[in-house]
Amino acid sequence: MHLSKIRDTASKFATVISRILDVDVMIIDNSFVRVANTFRYVDDPPPVTPTSITGHAIVTGKVVVVSDKHEYEGCKGCKDQDECRIAQVIAVPIFFEGETVGAIDLMVPLGKHSAVFDNLEISISFLEGMADLLSSKLQNLEDYDRLTVIKKEREIILDFMEDALVYTNEIGEIVHWNSQFGTLFRMEKSSAGKNLEDMIDHPLIRSAIEGQRQFSHQEFAYSERNISFSGFLSYRIIQKNGVRYGMVFLFKSVASAYGVLNSQANIKSCSSFDSFKTEDPGMFAIIAKAKMVAVTEEPILISGPAGSGKSMLARAIHSYSDHAERPFIVIDCGASSSEYLEADIFGSPESLPDSKLPLASKLLIAQNGTIYFRHIDSLPLYLQARLVAIIKARTLSGLGNVAARMIFSSNEDLLKISAEGSFDEELAVRISHTTISIPALNERPADIAMFIRHFLEKYCRIYEKECGIDQAALSFLGSRLWPGNISQMERIIERIVKTTREEMITMPWLGSWLASKPEPGVEAVESLEELEKRQIQKALGIYPNRDDVARVLGIGRATLYRKLKYYRISGQ
Repeated sequence: MHLSKIRDTASKFATVISRILDVDVMIIDNSFVRVANTFRYVDDPPPVTPTSITGHAIVTGKVVVVSDKHEYEGCKGCKDQDECRIAQVIAVPIFFEGETVGAIDLMVPLGKHSAVFDNLEISISFLEGMADLLSSKLQNLEDYDRLTVIKKEREIILDFMEDALVYTNEIGEIVHWNSQFGTLFRMEKSSAGKNLEDMIDHPLIRSAIEGQRQFSHQEFAYSERNISFSGFLSYRIIQKNGVRYGMVFLFKSVASAYGVLNSQANIKSCSSFDSFKTEDPGMFAIIAKAKMVAVTEEPILISGPAGSGKSMLARAIHSYSDHAERPFIVIDCGASSSEYLEADIFGSPESLPDSKLPLASKLLIAQNGTIYFRHIDSLPLYLQARLVAIIKARTLSGLGNVAARMIFSSNEDLLKISAEGSFDEELAVRISHTTISIPALNERPADIAMFIRHFLEKYCRIYEKECGIDQAALSFLGSRLWPGNISQMERIIERIVKTTREEMITMPWLGSWLASKPEPGVEAVESLEELEKRQIQKALGIYPNRDDVARVLGIGRATLYRKLKYYRISGQ
């Protein structure tokens, strides 16, 4: 740090000292350059060098007092001695961070008597005090520069964030915001010091400031003063040692949140049409229809029994549509109370009785994306009527346009239950116009063995096992009823892989396992022999050739004949 950085301050110090002591004052930095000089009595003092009086004070870091320059060793060899008009000098070093950064010189001209040398100890003490003050000014400047750099670095870091951030003091007055927040909420320099509640009138902001309760990723939608934002809000209190210094509000847009999610390769692969495993001709036709309607904007109803893959198809339609880079929001109409559903779908201006925070409308959170209503038949009738109004007007009262693609799913025949009075007729008609029906797994015989193998490979990979399945066990599982469809099959295969220690799933092992773990649709057997007998009878009913029967059951022809005799099976 150089004294030249506080040149103005040094000049003021020199002037004050000169007037108090009635002498000339010169302040020099450690490069031996004059920073300040009063020039009251000495017009042009000789230059400062490392061997001069002032230079000696800077080099050694010690006070130098010259009462008579003719007796000072450093002056005897000076070439400017004859022209020098200075008779007496006091040079006091200036220290900063343990180093000498310069010196203060008092210069008494020839022919002038100064009281400075009459009270030398007091004069030196006074000058050292002035040197300390200059040093403190350097420290202040250093601290200011450091704070400026830190502030700039923090501003750069905050501006680098994709999310909008605002910092307030402990009572909610705005202190700082990043460029994203400024752009989003149209902040001006005059906004500093204003209360955040006044700038963004929203119940979530009010409850945060008033309640002082921290939260993360709370749904947040705001539309006012030509400002529209849908996303999530996080709130943190800044405090140390129990003292509250302020609050931070972080706004993450829906596009940002779901953009990260949608960019993940594994998410994409699990939510695209490529994730549909099928060998069934009927399912190929269904997927083709889904792709065709995916690129439209009309509502879609996906019907089918539980566990048939309706949610997976909804995600695939979203991923295939023009909304793929926007959010996919799910509302499970059968999983919440009517009060919560109403707040979740349409938003709540204030907190629900059992909730600490207000909820944003998911219709707005899903702006320009897709909103998926699972089990739409479970939505209360009065909310169905409100949903019809929104589908008609494409607006949400008080909050603006609704620009979300709507997909619905149900296990029920909506037109049938609407005729019975348990579903809104107009909603049923509007969303049934484009219906995609997924058949039960048992209606897709070509897919059953394929899914068994697929799930077996999937969970062997997850649980790091090597496990196969023989033909008899595969045929047995393929012949069972699957009331829970694909979901039930996946759950059972996972349990089989997780619990087995065998390298090959066989009928004996499977029969024993099912007997101990009964599952609806994959019934436990009374005995392993009865199970084997039924499987042989079934195979005989399907295949007329005994060689084919033996091959399907995974046994030899001779073994088959022995078992036919043992079980007294004849006439097939």
